[in-house]
Amino acid sequence: MSRLLFWFGWAMICGAVPAAAVPALEAYGHLPSVDEIEISPDGSKLAFFVGDEHDRQVQVRSTADMKLLHGARAGDTKLRALLWAGENHLLIATSTTAWVYNLSGNKREYLQVVDYDLGKNRSRQMLDGVVTGVTRLLNTAAALPVIRMIDGKPVAFTEGISFPDQRGVLTMMRTDLDTGHSRQVALGAVVTRGWVVDRAGQLVARVDYDDKPGEWTLSTGRDGHLTRSMREIDPIDAPSVRGFGRDANTILVSVPGEEIERYREVALGADHASEPVAILDDGEPIHDARTGVLIGIRRESGPGINYTFFAPEDAHLWAQVTRAFPNAVVELASWSDDHRKIILKVEGGRFGAAFFLLDTATHHASLIADEYREISVDDILERKLIAYPAADGLSIPAYLTLPPARAGAKLPLIVLAHGGPGARDEAGFDWWSQALASRGYAVLQPEFRGSTGFGEHFHTAGFGEWGRKMQTDLSDGVKFLGAAGTIDPARVCIAGGSYGGYAALAGVTLQSGIYACAISLAGPSDLRPMLATAQAVNGGPGRVLRFWQRFMGAQSRNDPALDLISPAKQAAKVTVPILLIHGIDDTVVEFAQSKIMAAALTRAGRSTEVVQLKGEDHWPSRSETRMAMLKATADFLAVNLPAGTP
Repeated sequence: MSRLLFWFGWAMICGAVPAAAVPALEAYGHLPSVDEIEISPDGSKLAFFVGDEHDRQVQVRSTADMKLLHGARAGDTKLRALLWAGENHLLIATSTTAWVYNLSGNKREYLQVVDYDLGKNRSRQMLDGVVTGVTRLLNTAAALPVIRMIDGKPVAFTEGISFPDQRGVLTMMRTDLDTGHSRQVALGAVVTRGWVVDRAGQLVARVDYDDKPGEWTLSTGRDGHLTRSMREIDPIDAPSVRGFGRDANTILVSVPGEEIERYREVALGADHASEPVAILDDGEPIHDARTGVLIGIRRESGPGINYTFFAPEDAHLWAQVTRAFPNAVVELASWSDDHRKIILKVEGGRFGAAFFLLDTATHHASLIADEYREISVDDILERKLIAYPAADGLSIPAYLTLPPARAGAKLPLIVLAHGGPGARDEAGFDWWSQALASRGYAVLQPEFRGSTGFGEHFHTAGFGEWGRKMQTDLSDGVKFLGAAGTIDPARVCIAGGSYGGYAALAGVTLQSGIYACAISLAGPSDLRPMLATAQAVNGGPGRVLRFWQRFMGAQSRNDPALDLISPAKQAAKVTVPILLIHGIDDTVVEFAQSKIMAAALTRAGRSTEVVQLKGEDHWPSRSETRMAMLKATADFLAVNLPAGTP
């Protein structure tokens, strides 16, 4: 489909699209046809992921004519992110699930970074084979590298892991990308959680967190002389450093405990933080790629995304951009250093789910590619943000997606719960809910209490409500839509992934008579073993364990009260079909949790179906297994909750 946008004139020319059948289920299961588009610093090139998982490629194309300049096959590697380092180096982040001998008793997801040198047409894995001091560096990164141009040359600062005294600690490495030479810049302590690097490549801040007492410390300064600027004691909600503030002499810190997320700035070398900066409230920081300085804030607002930029020229530009895409969710994907060429991800309205390139010099925007090539603009169903009252009166936001043909009938409903639970569903295209709605189901995605993005009061309302009010918030949505006549309350299934998978299991064990079936993707089922695993993986009863216990309302990982909200312990109460889907390589919620649930159902004389996703992680990350998940779901629903008959 051809789409051309002259955005200063607000005129859209769209190619006509003939009516077509509903896309095959596989169209939603495929990984995006094009993803992670990043524009080079001078705006002359684009880099992105393209193709299916078996022929996944990293491509570099000219912004002038989309001519292919470079290409690298990735096979079935899990591609995670792209990062330009100057004009001739493209950093490609991948991840792999692995067990490392003598390092951990469990599999973990490890991040690795490859430097693709476009000028020499060769690639090199960063931190591979590097020896620092008396210890070898693990060939993985703890976070994406930070790029700085020093004396006109690209330098990557990467937090790796080394093992002095046989204990893994963060180690800041500096890599000259032109030569490939790496050297150690700083060796952290066991409690070190990261650093901030300025434009000249100097470390100007370090963050430490001692897990046992929950002591968080920020040290700042110049020329390597760092002194303590902030200290907080919080066993769960420690502050978070978000890079530089509005100039390179301040560090931006998010301090929890306010009604909304608030930010403070800490001057380098100071012994205190500023008062909260109101203009930054409840937003996601946007930093300049060259200087690292804060230049704006991104906010989710209702069904869309809003941006606030501090520079008048950026604010004026963004106002024009959003007017050019009416009734759509417009997201800044990437822009050149001078902000004259911009990559936008646009979802909804007349635009489908697609990437556009805007050239502010020519006042022209052109389609780069649809995000999913097999799903047309007309196939994407409207996803409305609604709200309904919980039993105690709390207003619950939710996304509602209706199937293409309602015909006045009361619809079958899928309640699709998000993970976390301290997370939220985001605005824009959602492949799972779109797939279900395309098969004839209404899909409700409740932002139950405990979700983030709706204020601190809403988030903290979920503490202690795991399996309790967080659960009834979901079923209150069923009552609301039933009373409105939108859905048939007798034809409702509950589904979800991660915590949402738990909610699906809880919906048919802790509750009864509401759901006709349940579908759990990677859902916890027995909370005591889950917490025991969390403690073992994290080396003791620390912050992670305390986080879970707070939501669960548990005093310890052995609290007997956990059995009352563990679906596996309540399996005898199940009266409806359950589908369990789980990735074998899941390192967040181990596959054992689904095995425990299946065994509990068998002992209780209840039948269940278990779908094992081979080679799959928690998210899921592969087309083959995403499609297997959707097919298993569709087959299960066709038997237990067919959409075609009341």
